[in-house]
Amino acid sequence: MRIALIYHQFVPRGGLEGYLMEFALRLKAAGHELDVVTGEIHPALDKELGAQVHQVPLLRGSPLLRMWQFEREASRLASELPVSVTIGFGRTTTHDLHRAGGGCHAVYSRLLPPWKRWSVKNLLELKLERQLYTSGRTRQFVVNSAQVAGQLRELYGTPADQFQVIHTAVDTARFQPATDRAAVKEAVCKQLGSDPGRPAFLFVSLSHRRKGLDPLLEAWRGIDADLWIVGKPLNAHYRALIARYGLQERVKTMAPQSNVALIYQAADWFIHPTQYDACANTVLQSMACGLPGLISVHDGVIDLLQEGRNGLLLGQPDDSVAIRSVVERAMRLSDGERKALGEAARATVVPLTWEAHLRKWMLLIDKLG
Repeated sequence: MRIALIYHQFVPRGGLEGYLMEFALRLKAAGHELDVVTGEIHPALDKELGAQVHQVPLLRGSPLLRMWQFEREASRLASELPVSVTIGFGRTTTHDLHRAGGGCHAVYSRLLPPWKRWSVKNLLELKLERQLYTSGRTRQFVVNSAQVAGQLRELYGTPADQFQVIHTAVDTARFQPATDRAAVKEAVCKQLGSDPGRPAFLFVSLSHRRKGLDPLLEAWRGIDADLWIVGKPLNAHYRALIARYGLQERVKTMAPQSNVALIYQAADWFIHPTQYDACANTVLQSMACGLPGLISVHDGVIDLLQEGRNGLLLGQPDDSVAIRSVVERAMRLSDGERKALGEAARATVVPLTWEAHLRKWMLLIDKLG
C-alpha cells in the first residue's frame, strides 16, 4: 500500500516526532511505500525511509507564518498525491486520517499563561483545530485515549463514530524491570548523590509548569522521601521554590539521557501530577519497567489505570495537600504491595506492542476503503 504521512518536521525533537519517525520506519519494514509531506526531514531518516519526499519550502523566522503556509500547501498536496491513504499528525486539516497525538489543543490552551493563550499563533492553532474537526475534510480521527476523544466530541460536536482509540505502542523489551533493582538503584543514587535507603519518587518532564511541578514541590515540604527530577533543567523560579521550601537535600535533578529506562528501574514510585496530557509516553514507559505510579486524572492514560490495582490516581493534581495525601498513602504500602502494583502496571502495557499498534492502524485504513 502507498501511504502519505503529513507533518511539518520529521526530525527527532519531541515525543510526537519520535513516534512519527518510528511509525514511518515500521510501515516501511512492513512493506508499504511511503510519501512524506514535510517542511524538514532528517537526512538519515530520509535515506533510511527511501520515501518520496514532498518538501514544502517554509519561511524562516515566523512560526505563525510557517504553520499557515504548511497547512495550505499540505492541503493542496493531500488531494493530488497518487496514494491509497493520507495521514496527518499536526496542524493540518485535509487528509483521510488524522492522529491527535497531542490531544485537544483547546483544553491544553486553557493552561497557557495569558500572553501565550491570546497570541496570534495560538489563536491560529485553535482555528485550525476547529476546522479539522468540523470541516469534513478529514474522514477519521485516531486518538490515543478515550478521554481525548470525549473532549473533542464535546467541543466540536464531531460524531463519535469518527474517532478510533489506538493507544500508543510501548517498547517493552527496552523498558522492562531490572533483574537486580537494588544494584541499579544504588548506581543511580551514586550518580545523583542520593541515599539508596530512602524512598525515591521519579518525576520526568520537559514542561514543568504543565506537568505540575509547582504543586508537587509545595507538597514535598511535608514528605520524608527523595524526589528525582529528570528532564528540563530547573529555572530560577523552581530553584527558588526548592530553597524556600528547604528541599535542597531531598530534591535531586538529572538531565534527560538516552538510557532513561535505568532511572525508571531504580525509582520506587513514578509521580505524574500533570495538568494535561493526552497519554504520556513517560507513564507507559514507567509502567513497562514495573514502576508503580501516582498518576493525574488529567492524563488520558487513565484509560489503562485502575485505582489500587495497577497504580494510584491523583484526583486533584493541582492541590498540594491532595498530592501529599496520595504520596503518604503510597509510602504506607509494604514492599510487597508496591511490587504487586508494579507487576500489574507492566502486565497492563505488555499488549501494547508495535505489531498490535500497526495492526489496528491497518484495520482502520482497510475500513476506509
